[in-house]
Amino acid sequence: MMMALKEETMVMKMALRIRIGELEGELALYRIDMGKGVSSATLSNEDVLKPKEFVGTRSACNVDNFLWRMENYFRAKGITDDAVKVNIASMFLTDITILWWR
Repeated sequence: MMMALKEETMVMKMALRIRIGELEGELALYRIDMGKGVSSATLSNEDVLKPKEFVGTRSACNVDNFLWRMENYFRAKGITDDAVKVNIASMFLTDITILWWR
């Protein structure tokens, strides 16, 4: 009886190892497909929303949110050059911040 139980356990472990290997292979294929889908998905200029303007509030949260929105905007537009980023970001400054920038 004990031998039969050990043998049955060994068979079950082998079947589970095979199934885990199959699932890991499927997962790898899905990851590859997802990577292709994400990298090939491009947004048109109409799809990218412009970030909100920054008015110069002294809230660290507002500054952080503005910078985060700008980085997302640059990423969506495919802008990587820092000089271009600075020029574009300055266009979203208003009120006291535009006076400071000039």
